[in-house]
Amino acid sequence: MTGSEAPPATDSPATDAPEAPETDSYAVEKRIGRLAAVTLAWWAHGGVRLVLALVLMYYGGAKLVLGQFGLSGPGDALITQGEMSPMGLLWRMVAFSPLFQFLGGLAEFGAGLALLWRRTVPLGAAIGAASMSLVLVLNIGYDVMVKTPSLIYLILALIVLIPWMPRLARAFLGRGEIRRGPVPTLIPWRPADRVMTILGPLLAVVVAAVTLWAVAQMYPPRSTDESVPAGVWAVQEDTADPAAQLAEDTRWSAIAFGDTVSGGTSPVQLRRADGELVTGTYQRTGEGTVRLELHPLREEGQDIQEYLQQETRSLTLDLVEREDGTLHVTGEGQDLVLAPDESGSMLYERGFSWQIRPDDPFNR
Repeated sequence: MTGSEAPPATDSPATDAPEAPETDSYAVEKRIGRLAAVTLAWWAHGGVRLVLALVLMYYGGAKLVLGQFGLSGPGDALITQGEMSPMGLLWRMVAFSPLFQFLGGLAEFGAGLALLWRRTVPLGAAIGAASMSLVLVLNIGYDVMVKTPSLIYLILALIVLIPWMPRLARAFLGRGEIRRGPVPTLIPWRPADRVMTILGPLLAVVVAAVTLWAVAQMYPPRSTDESVPAGVWAVQEDTADPAAQLAEDTRWSAIAFGDTVSGGTSPVQLRRADGELVTGTYQRTGEGTVRLELHPLREEGQDIQEYLQQETRSLTLDLVEREDGTLHVTGEGQDLVLAPDESGSMLYERGFSWQIRPDDPFNR
């Protein structure tokens, strides 16, 4: 090649140089777009888990303070299984065991608390999903009116769990190493991320404490008063004459006074000779005096407002405890002698035992 010959055509770096900034700019825009999409997704995810956390802490707190189902006692002793609604049967079953109610509330409240701290979100979502699955089954099996809400809460728990589902599937169905899961990041800025790592648990505890306090305020303070007339009583003597037909006999056959005082009143149930059961509350108004507010049981299909607004019958009774343990009741046309019903109060006096004996525990 002579000096006058042109050099062969080659790819000149200078020719492609202007395209590099364009390529870098595209990569940066793509990276920013992806970061924005991921951040928005975490914000949407955070909104769902916040709602779910508040719901779980509300229902869990109501169980922790033994408010949602209340406490079972002798004031509810006379209703028979056949008279209960399926929902009433569930409520009484849970109310009978404060331990069962408390542990159920602890699982729900703990799941809600875990959802508020990003490091424990998958744990909270998994426990929440398990709890809501059980609640949904109970609501369906016992015909509780909140079937749809419990299904929605279960779906919300599964939505929150989505980012960790591949790892859970690998843990249960696959093999090999399971890599570290994602951490919800609402602000993709490292200094803010470090601050939230510290403040997150503190804020979660504050929200949990405020929620538990607010739920506790919804239920009036309770106390226990096991003094007379608390317990189940059967009519031993009655000065009134029986009716010609049993179906028309309105004399009393048994009465059950509760031992849990809430808002100044305790539950009471009264069974008449004709088989009718009336329920309500009673209040100790003085030495040996009680005031009863009674109304019929809620009928199937009866509107709740109509039931709550129905007229109640008020009775003021004088009680005198005798040396033999019986109770003399007078007032409002009644002149009765009541005797403790040992069989009727067995459920509340039997207690708990680890022992295996012919009669303890036993199935009846």
